Amino acid sequence: MSASETPSPPSPAQRAVVEPVIYAPTEHIIRKNDIDEDARKVVYRLQRAGFKAYIVGGGVRDILLGKTPKDFDISTDATPKQIKALFRNCRIIGRRFKLAHIFFGQGKTLEVSTFRDFVEASETTEEEAGTAPPVANDNLYGTEETDALRRDLTINGLFLDVSTMEIIDYVNGIPDLRQGIVRIIGEPDVRFREDPVRMLRVVRHSARNGFHIDPQCWSSIVANAQLITQSSQVRVFDELKKDLTSGCFLTILSLLGETGLLEHLLPELLENSGRLLSAESDFSICMEKIDDAIAEGSEIPPTVVLSIIGLFASGDSIWLRDLAESITTPADLNERLSDCFTHLMVPRKERERIIMLLSLWTKVRAIAPKNLKAGSYKRSALLPELIGLLEITGFTREDAQRTQMLKTVLDSEHLVHEHHDHPERPLHMRRRR
Repeated sequence: MSASETPSPPSPAQRAVVEPVIYAPTEHIIRKNDIDEDARKVVYRLQRAGFKAYIVGGGVRDILLGKTPKDFDISTDATPKQIKALFRNCRIIGRRFKLAHIFFGQGKTLEVSTFRDFVEASETTEEEAGTAPPVANDNLYGTEETDALRRDLTINGLFLDVSTMEIIDYVNGIPDLRQGIVRIIGEPDVRFREDPVRMLRVVRHSARNGFHIDPQCWSSIVANAQLITQSSQVRVFDELKKDLTSGCFLTILSLLGETGLLEHLLPELLENSGRLLSAESDFSICMEKIDDAIAEGSEIPPTVVLSIIGLFASGDSIWLRDLAESITTPADLNERLSDCFTHLMVPRKERERIIMLLSLWTKVRAIAPKNLKAGSYKRSALLPELIGLLEITGFTREDAQRTQMLKTVLDSEHLVHEHHDHPERPLHMRRRR
């Protein structure tokens, strides 16, 4: 099988006969200490009980790319009931396809899935779509081969056996990682029809890793972009929300525009010949500031990013000052935002937070720094988001002064709360922490 080919998942009636490529520990960079200790323990216990068990997906991919994984998912041939019998700290979740969650201290959870079969073609569940009927038993399990072949991207289809530290590759994932290629597993047109959200994942991994999208995959996305409207819109928003604070959202927006997906998600950003996405636009500058801040370790709430999108997408200028000056009353703001997010199903509560945040932002920007009573905002639940929004949209010395005044209020509130939590500890010691 050449590096430009990946096996297509057979029909449910067929069974995979794919010989994997096995990479010995000397052929890759992953070491046992790179794997979360609790994840190793879970794998070892499953293996001692006679089951197959591997670290799978993004955890393997990220370590090979020199990144620190957010999660370590585990896949096994043990059924959820068998997993639960081995782990007292386990709970089975899901209706259509059951998963095992194993709980550890400090809110830590490891997800263990049973090898899935080809019949689970789409990753959309009725629960996510809000149409879940009563299901007696729809848990059709497979083998490690079928589980690998039903995954979305080749770079996400790798298995790591922590007992031998061998990587098992059924999908040519290692060559694609080494060549910097994002490729769908199987026939792109078929896989995107099964689950259009996979197109968003292709774009995401290309942007996050600086990888090229396989030409056949790219052409298929361009041809099938409209299919994204057939997915659960709740699920589409949840997928895009992951990208807002990924540190590469501007690149993702550019790729979404080039593939035709953006016109089905945020067509407001494409108006006026897509000027908002041009390099000189204040919108692009704000998105770049967000990406840079996240890359440096700052936390930017998704509400801040959505508020900036709403602010620019609802106006007719690429300049922030023009937009700010055109919004002088809450009615102006409500009217502007009423025509925003027409295709992207932003939840009602999130829309309300966006309106409240932009209302605060408009009010603060209208006050000269010397007249700003920053302390009056200390009880606002949106104070951290307000500071973030002011910081990202700040282009003048006055903007910086307002932001710093509010930061001082927030810092003082944190010290007060910390004093209440640990009254016996001197303030100067707590500041050092």
